[in-house]
Amino acid sequence: MCFTQVSREGRSLTETLKPRMHQMVDSFFNKHQHQPEGQEQEQVALLQLEADFDEALLDAAMDLHDQNSSQDSSPLLPEVRQELRSRVRRSSVLSLEDQSPEGCSPKESFCKRALRSFQMLLCCLWQKWQAVLAWLKKSLVAGMQALCRAVEAIWSVFNDFCSSMTQVLRSTIPA
Repeated sequence: MCFTQVSREGRSLTETLKPRMHQMVDSFFNKHQHQPEGQEQEQVALLQLEADFDEALLDAAMDLHDQNSSQDSSPLLPEVRQELRSRVRRSSVLSLEDQSPEGCSPKESFCKRALRSFQMLLCCLWQKWQAVLAWLKKSLVAGMQALCRAVEAIWSVFNDFCSSMTQVLRSTIPA
């Protein structure tokens, strides 16, 4: 995967991203392991974990793009960066409605509830990032088409200029 590339600090993105994400999961479990049951409290905690994952993944994506942009592509425009962040942040797919009451047993242990919730979180994150990737691909295609049209227009003007210069030179130089 592309996360094996080296970050600015000289470590691979896997080496920097995985510990950060593990720390977020550890923090979630440490904070909520000994709290009394409360689906709403757990939901709020999951939403925060989702937001933390999103930020970590966005930071990694931006770092990777910045690193690669110096090699073979241009940096993302600030508007594109902002739109990417906005799309990721606003598309939280976790909700209380997603957790059916029949799926929650009052005797279910915290670990089982957390595992079920965490699996749902991973599924939701996967769906969200698939949608963001689809948007990004669509945006890139549209951007490339616009760039191609601009280059074609410039080429047309340049071609017309060359043709007119050829005619001028022919008319001014005696045969």
